[in-house]
Amino acid sequence: MSLPTKKTATADPAAALRKEIVTTLKGPVCQRLAKVIPVLAASEDVYGTVMSNLDLLYACLQLFHRMREPFQDLLVDTAGVPVTTDDVALRCGRSIDEIIGMIVRSGARAYVDRRFAPQTKPAAPSATPSLLERLRRMVSAKWENDAAGPPKAGQPTQADVVYAALKDNLDYDWQVPLIPHFAELPVKLIADMGKGVTTLRTPDAIHALANIGRRSMEDARRILSDQMMREMLDTQPLAAQGVAFLGKDKYEFLHATVYETMGEKFWDMCLDTGRLEAMETRPAKELEQLVKYLHIISGDTIQMMLEKLQFWQLSLFLEVGFQTLGNATFVAIFGVPGNPALAKRFTDKVTFLKPDKPGCEAEEFAEKMPDVFGAYLRDPKGFEKGW
Repeated sequence: MSLPTKKTATADPAAALRKEIVTTLKGPVCQRLAKVIPVLAASEDVYGTVMSNLDLLYACLQLFHRMREPFQDLLVDTAGVPVTTDDVALRCGRSIDEIIGMIVRSGARAYVDRRFAPQTKPAAPSATPSLLERLRRMVSAKWENDAAGPPKAGQPTQADVVYAALKDNLDYDWQVPLIPHFAELPVKLIADMGKGVTTLRTPDAIHALANIGRRSMEDARRILSDQMMREMLDTQPLAAQGVAFLGKDKYEFLHATVYETMGEKFWDMCLDTGRLEAMETRPAKELEQLVKYLHIISGDTIQMMLEKLQFWQLSLFLEVGFQTLGNATFVAIFGVPGNPALAKRFTDKVTFLKPDKPGCEAEEFAEKMPDVFGAYLRDPKGFEKGW
């Protein structure tokens, strides 16, 4: 933002800077928004109107990304040169990315103040609960929250507590529509997750996390080392349910067998308990043949492959199938939930491939398999019917 150059004496330069940025947002930025968004033109307090409605706030941020021209005179560096990238400091010393983070946090503060404002009369339960109402009920049931009474004099309000837990994890404009869902998560869970909050990019993912429940999360914490727990929360917190499902011994077996090769994809593997169930009784040498695709393939696929294919065929089948079908089609057939009947047809057809030259089975198998997967691409319906 292009800000006044006159310095204000203050004990807190950062606070003074924030104040100047907000002044610019409330003034020139909101004036320009009012010119391009008709609904804001009649508002006497454009900034307050935008901050009171997360949908409107998100729309304004998206408009800014699409249409920079009305704001470009504000987006200059200390030399007055236009800034066109979001990570370069403006004249005020903050980048566009950093200012957007400030705006997102301000929107969150305004929302939690409204959400947790004292109510004189409790809202009547809805016959058709909204997504947020279902999340609130789920959190209450799964996380055994105690009802928070009114704060005592001098104590933080519920809004203060929720905002304090959220604010350090809010930096991106895509988070704005998710703020109401984040605000319903237990404060301790938000604090434990830290930046892991940024892995939850949809309401469904937030609901799935809440649905895991306190016990599964605590079980995962008992099983994992502090380092692995931190990595899981930062990478894929929904994996906690899978870790809890495995238990300590089976988790340690899978971790020792495939983690070094899979890296952070290990946590994606743990998302599906059906996949883990299919893996937990298999010897390490078999899982090592599947390791490149264990975060993708379903439990049904694992079982079918291990039942129908020879050991040396396992990795070839997956590699050729993925390369021939492409990611989307491969996942639709062999992933979760996938298409088990169609996956079985592939494995059945592959078992009929016979090598012509003894001792060259792997080479011939790799040469002939693309024809099997290619037959499906040429005629999916006919392939499914067995033509």
